[in-house]
Parts: sequence; structure tokens; C-alpha cells
Amino acid sequence: MGELRDQLFLEFVNKSLDSVRKEYREKGEPKKDNRFLIKGITYEIGRCSLDDDGYFVFEISSKIPQDLLPKKVRIEKYFNSVVRIIKKASKKPSDWKMENIIRSTADEEFKERDYVKFLYKYKEKELFGPADIEKRMKLYQENKTSLPDIPGIATAGGKIVLVLVEESMGKLAKQNVADLIAANETVKKDIKTAAK
Repeated sequence: MGELRDQLFLEFVNKSLDSVRKEYREKGEPKKDNRFLIKGITYEIGRCSLDDDGYFVFEISSKIPQDLLPKKVRIEKYFNSVVRIIKKASKKPSDWKMENIIRSTADEEFKERDYVKFLYKYKEKELFGPADIEKRMKLYQENKTSLPDIPGIATAGGKIVLVLVEESMGKLAKQNVADLIAANETVKKDIKTAAK
């Protein structure tokens, strides 16, 4: 992709991720630094970047709820259980890891947390294709849909592509987050059932 095109695509992908983040922050409880709490677990959607192979890349993470787990359950077991479920999702992450994060709080205290992190990669062709553009163009020409005013983009085709990029990434990221929330809920339930 060309440099300007890359910048525009990234702008619209990140705008889409911002919308997904905002939606989940409104559904759940907003936390600091764009994080959100859903059913007792903190989640975060990272910013997107473009890797050297042309993939749009971003991370989604969730805190391992150590305070909700029985004492005998190790965080590695929780992590492996969540990974096992996510690997069965329709869009598999390209990588995953458990990360330990230490954050300082306002009262000079340090908090240590373990997170499950998933890296998602999407190719441009997963966001739109010629048939998508053609369908949207037909709707636009029949005055059944409008296009936003995008500074620097004069053509309807260019605007349609950026709208499709934004819409598609929003749907995909929303599904990735929903899969992680469902995986966490399943693992929490399974662990509590096994502990009885």
C-alpha cells in the first residue's frame, strides 16, 4: 500500500476500534486508560498498526481474575483454558501470551496483574473486496445511502472504501472482544463448578 493510503486506512481502522472501545465502556464500567470492566474482568483493546507484511495488527487483552478464582487454581491453568477456547473461534488470533503488568497507583502503591493477550491480524481483503465496493456504490448511486465528508477524499469510491474499512474492522473487533468475554465466562464457570 502507499504511505498516504496506509495512513488513511489506519486512521479509519483506529476510529473503528475507538468506537468498539467506547461501546464496551458504555456497556460495562469504564476504567482508566480506555479499559473497561465487564462481569468482573478488565478488558483492553489496543491501537492498530500496520506490520511489514501489510497486516492490520492490534491486541485485545483481559485481566486474569485472580481474586475471583479459588486459591488452588493457578493462573497458568486459567490462561491455557481461555486460549484453548479462543483458538476455536471463527477468527483465530495469530499469537497469544500471558503478560505480567505492574502499575503504580496514585497513592504510591504498586499493583501487579496478569493478563491474557491476543494478537489479531487482518489483511485488507478481509475488510472489503470488489463486490462490497460495487454493492455500496450501487446503493449510493440509487440515493439509498449517503457518504460522509472525508477531507482529502474527493471520489465516492474512495469514501466507500474507507467506510467499508471502518465498518468491517468494527464488526471483526467487536466479535473478537465478544469471543474473549465468552471464553472468560466459560472458564470462570468451569473452574467454579470443578471447585465444588
